[in-house]
Amino acid sequence: MSIERVHLHEEILSAILDLAYEVLGMRCDPQRNFFEYGDSLAATQLCHRAADRYGWSMSARDIFGWESFDLLAGAVERDEAGRRAQEQKDET
Repeated sequence: MSIERVHLHEEILSAILDLAYEVLGMRCDPQRNFFEYGDSLAATQLCHRAADRYGWSMSARDIFGWESFDLLAGAVERDEAGRRAQEQKDET
């Protein structure tokens, strides 16, 4: 994995954990599942904040489906990479 991708992953993971802190009021372990800390309403709030702040498209089902914050960050990273690649393609 390139240094840029590692950095991007860490930035996304940090942002997700910050959003979780805002919604839940507690620090979360990146290797744990969101639902060990909160419920579906809190997950929906996190999704809305992620969309508003970063333009990320995720659902409570996505949060439920990934086993950890770290894996969720990987999914967001892949989506972002695809979105950026499409934007670059559209510009050419």
